Amino acid sequence: MKNIKVILIKASLLITNINVFAQAPSIQWQNVIGGSSSEYVYSCNPTSDGGYILGGYSYSGISGDKTESSLGGADYWVIKLDSLGNIVWQNTIGGSGDDALFSAEETVDGGFILGGYSYSGISGDKTEANAGGTDCWIIKLNSMGSIVWQNTIGGTLDDGTWNIQQTSDGGFIMAAYSSSNISGDKTENSQGGSDYWVVKLTSTGLIAWQNTIGGTNNDWIYSMDLCGDGGYILGGYSYSGISGDKTEDNIGITTNSNYWIIKINATGDILWQNSIGGIYDDKAFSVEQTIDGGYIIGGYGTTALASTLDKLEGGLGGLDYWVVKLNNTGSIEWENTIGGSAEDYLYSIDLTPDGGFILGGYSTSSISGDKTDLSFGSEDYWVLKLNSSGNILWQNVFGGLSNDRLRNIQSTIDGGFILTGHSLSGISGNNTEASLGSYDYWVIKLFPDCIPSSELCNLIDDDCDGAIDDGIAEAVTISAGGVTTFCQGGSVVLSATYTGTSVQWQKDGVNIAGATLGNYTVTNKGNYTCVTTSLCGSATSTGIYVTVNKNPSASIAAGGPTTFCAGESVILTEVPSGGCTYQWYKGASALVGATSTSYIATVSGNYKCRVTKAATGCYKNSNTISVNATCKEGEITSDIIVYPNPTKDILIIEFSGINNGTIEITNIAGQIVFMERLNDSRMEIKVSEYPVGMYILKFISEENETVAKFIKE
Repeated sequence: MKNIKVILIKASLLITNINVFAQAPSIQWQNVIGGSSSEYVYSCNPTSDGGYILGGYSYSGISGDKTESSLGGADYWVIKLDSLGNIVWQNTIGGSGDDALFSAEETVDGGFILGGYSYSGISGDKTEANAGGTDCWIIKLNSMGSIVWQNTIGGTLDDGTWNIQQTSDGGFIMAAYSSSNISGDKTENSQGGSDYWVVKLTSTGLIAWQNTIGGTNNDWIYSMDLCGDGGYILGGYSYSGISGDKTEDNIGITTNSNYWIIKINATGDILWQNSIGGIYDDKAFSVEQTIDGGYIIGGYGTTALASTLDKLEGGLGGLDYWVVKLNNTGSIEWENTIGGSAEDYLYSIDLTPDGGFILGGYSTSSISGDKTDLSFGSEDYWVLKLNSSGNILWQNVFGGLSNDRLRNIQSTIDGGFILTGHSLSGISGNNTEASLGSYDYWVIKLFPDCIPSSELCNLIDDDCDGAIDDGIAEAVTISAGGVTTFCQGGSVVLSATYTGTSVQWQKDGVNIAGATLGNYTVTNKGNYTCVTTSLCGSATSTGIYVTVNKNPSASIAAGGPTTFCAGESVILTEVPSGGCTYQWYKGASALVGATSTSYIATVSGNYKCRVTKAATGCYKNSNTISVNATCKEGEITSDIIVYPNPTKDILIIEFSGINNGTIEITNIAGQIVFMERLNDSRMEIKVSEYPVGMYILKFISEENETVAKFIKE
């Protein structure tokens, strides 16, 4: 019917569209569920325990999340999730052919009702023969997912269920498509091609009544909702002109489709219908009754230009979301075309507690038209929130690098949303889980939406003004527990006073890994700030600059042997550094007056030099050199004879009356170049490979320690 339509005109749209968008809710949790092959999910509904029931179909055997074997081709795959998205139970249900599940919802007894189509005959879980082509396959489950009863419903051609819901009398209403004439369970002939087929079932799945609704061409039903008057609203699209049950011609090109919305009473009789469209294809996939007794319709269309018919806005590029609001008699109140420059497919719409609407589908568009977010891959989930007048409040894109197709969106009891579709992406974009095969179920739970209220500190735009926790600000200040200029090896503790729930220290504007406590010990130079974060937002402190002065270099070397006898010495030297002072130490004690770059050591001890930069006071202690001056220099007696001295090749040592001790030779740097136990009265040592210079020969026994020198030429 073509009644006068009350529509928001362009001028009004221009005014309302200047509103600031509210904050889009973020992901609360997500779950990728699948097996090694392909899984496609079409239905997700909240359950009374706070969880969710998923309905789709799977080609996988036991693999990934799938715990049951495939029964043949595609199988129904129904999954019960808890409130956090964890699998509680699952059931693979099917026969030897392809079986596809499109609708699953909880029943009043805590069980579930499933609806889809089946190619299977009696096999696997299927207990009834196929009537021909595909049949509607309705299955009642108990609360744990076990089959209570099932019914195969169809005629000799293709029939399938898109939606099934429980009615107030404990029975069920089924929205299906049918190409069959009178045959099997079908009591009415096809009007032509595929028709809407509405079937009322009893609580045990028996047919109470049915109605075949259509025109001479294909008519496809996809959605249905229970109405407050006990009747039903049907939504889909039609290629038919005036014929059969269709009382209105399609708008535009006759070979294209229009939305076809039908209101029926409690016994299936048509009360009114409306064919809605532009000059090209328009396809409705979702319809719901609204709180004012009207209806909201979601789908997509391809109108390239605005028309004077039902569609007042031109297409934004390719396919666009098209949302239409009807009053209680089916007349258009307003409509909105929403899209980007490419293809955008709207499949699901639901009411929100504030009287607005949540839209879910997928998009191939990047930023363009109404689309404000970049795409992640070729197809992404695209979710939009509309107010009660159809204006966009917020939007968000969810996806990975490949195809992600959102098929169902529902409001949840906590004010958030549950998104369900199938994904070909692995970890990428905002998909945080790996793909398990080909397409997988991808379930996303969003945090609660913005419902206008007083602004609270909760990271939500409570007053829906487009700003989060506006007027509520965090604060943070930092202070130093000591001087902020010090030498290498020193430190200072910075302390934060903050109002947020967490802190993050930064150096030169970059987060410091692990620095998330109220205090932070600084050892390196830089500008240090602290960021505090809470549900109210974040704040950054003013910076404190820390200066760390470098220590000088310090390294000493010995100018000769460090092992010698009383009365001898060794010169220790520090490499000079400009602008530095020097202090020599023996052990931990400073040597009085030893403040030059060299020191003559005459007694045993551990020597080092402290080099200090005069400008900063920064110092460094050198390496330590041990000096050993405790021995007596042995005489060349008849007991020990060393010859020839000097020598070029062989050093000969002869002993008389000595048979217990060790011979040790060191170079002038104190490095041991030879050590051997004495086991004869004569020892020849080959020194031809030794570098030219002086060497210390030490004979060590239990009674004495004797040192002699020899020269290698």
